[in-house]
Amino acid sequence: GYSQVKGVDYTKSFSATLRSSSLRTMIALAAGQKLKLEHFDVTNAFTQSEIDSDIYIDPPKGFATKGSDGLIQVLKLKRALYGTKQASHLFQETLRTHLVEGMGFKNSTADPCLFSKCNSKTGDIIRLAVYVDDIVVAHNSSKLLDWFKAGFKEKFKSNHLGPLSWFLGIGVDRHADGSITLNQERYVQKLIEKVVA
Repeated sequence: GYSQVKGVDYTKSFSATLRSSSLRTMIALAAGQKLKLEHFDVTNAFTQSEIDSDIYIDPPKGFATKGSDGLIQVLKLKRALYGTKQASHLFQETLRTHLVEGMGFKNSTADPCLFSKCNSKTGDIIRLAVYVDDIVVAHNSSKLLDWFKAGFKEKFKSNHLGPLSWFLGIGVDRHADGSITLNQERYVQKLIEKVVA
């Protein structure tokens, strides 16, 4: 990525990140509406988007660098690659397109990393908070969660990590009464260990 030239190798590189206030608001809504919180991780996220320009790279170590004709070989990227300037932007656009056009989510106008889908007839609610390749899913229906998993996996390789317990260095504890507590105990403990050591 360090040798890429803007306007030649890429045009756009911006990608939004989830605001901490948006995450806290979504978790507060989940507590108030008794929504379940789940955690998903997209596997090798950036490589799941097609590259938007012609980029050639040297073969990785162990691969032939010269063809049978003796000429040096290069590889043309088909997918975004970690380290390219536009990789994060392309993944975010691919993700947004699939969620909005492919699955019918509405993208928030307040934060481009928030998505929601509500059915007023059934009362089903599903909300997403996306931080690069980590996704928090708030929902009130196991059927809706299964629908999300199936629709999401049509496009992206991902892992369902289970109920949300840890996100961006924040511990998430759900209590029997439905309330949710956020903490940074692990962060503080590591900080203490670093200072004391």
